[in-house]
Amino acid sequence: MQKKVVIVGAGNAGTVVSNELINRLGNQVEITVIEPSEYHVYQPGIVDVVLGYESPESIMRKVESLIDRRANIVKDRAVKVIPEKRTVVTSNGKEITYDYLVLSPGVKNKAGALPSWHTLDEALKLREMVTNFTGKKIVVGYSGVIKCPAAPFEFAFLLKQKFPDTKVTLINPVAQPPELQRPMANKLGERSKELGIEVLRGVKISSVDPSNKTIVTDEGKKVEYDLALIDSPIQVGEEFANLVDSSGFIPVDKKNLKVKGFDDVYAIGDVTNIFLPPKTGAIAHYEAIYVAESIFSDIMGYEKPEFDGSAMCAIYGGYRNGYFVYMNYEKSSALGPSTLFYSAKKSFTSLYWLSLKGGINPILHAASKYFSGGPQLIKSR
Repeated sequence: MQKKVVIVGAGNAGTVVSNELINRLGNQVEITVIEPSEYHVYQPGIVDVVLGYESPESIMRKVESLIDRRANIVKDRAVKVIPEKRTVVTSNGKEITYDYLVLSPGVKNKAGALPSWHTLDEALKLREMVTNFTGKKIVVGYSGVIKCPAAPFEFAFLLKQKFPDTKVTLINPVAQPPELQRPMANKLGERSKELGIEVLRGVKISSVDPSNKTIVTDEGKKVEYDLALIDSPIQVGEEFANLVDSSGFIPVDKKNLKVKGFDDVYAIGDVTNIFLPPKTGAIAHYEAIYVAESIFSDIMGYEKPEFDGSAMCAIYGGYRNGYFVYMNYEKSSALGPSTLFYSAKKSFTSLYWLSLKGGINPILHAASKYFSGGPQLIKSR
């Protein structure tokens, strides 16, 4: 009898889970993916679009072109999850039942005075701001929990490269990074000094006034700008309000990624209450591979693995230099700067689409094993 797997969200994580399960189990599973958007956007590529290094078309593909045709794609929005009834309700009133549920809907940014940098529409607005910039003061910053703590540094580095005569200031609300993030933080801090970027650590943004081009900190200090890129905090959609805890995110057991209290519901990506390693597409991808393996093992009666928190990515360092960062729950490392890591970051704009279909999984497994010093995250069967 076919097992029903419902996946909410066809971003990075949801697409990977769908394709992995179909590749492994074929017709033994009935996969339903609920996704309202027509296009899938490679979010790390937004940095390149904003700076004018990539076209919008290069970082987007139709959802249906990325998911195995054997999956059912429901072009609708999930508005309610009723785990006690194993049911997901869509905005059109459709009730979809499941044996396994994977929540990977992503998150949304809280409304801010300036565009954030996580949707294509926002990217195009920022691109126009950057293209028309003629001033001398650039401020990059963020507040609260964001998707990728390296992204503000990438923007600062690349904007300094594009406008070398400007003063670039980075407002970082974190005074002291967690120990797990310290290798990355040290590398990015060193690079900031090399490029002459002022980093205001431990400074929280209280308000942004676009009309007067002024940012006010929580201590009352005013930071003036001619161009500002400020990312606002992320939050889980209200349709999942019955699942979040006091953190504002969906609580999971970090070793098996199951939503606490439910053995048949997984949550992966930005919606979870996992904050270390920080929220990135990299950890979402590894979580997706793990969840597919876990569901596969459960259906086949195999011993289930545990997730070790693996995540790795390349980061732009400006001037054709880049960094490579690996983290799991226990350790982290950061390498660079190097032109090799810049090239790796650049090339992933193309490789990303292949990664969604499992095309580079052997590389990901080998890298995870090498950097963690332990067994492979997922063993191929």
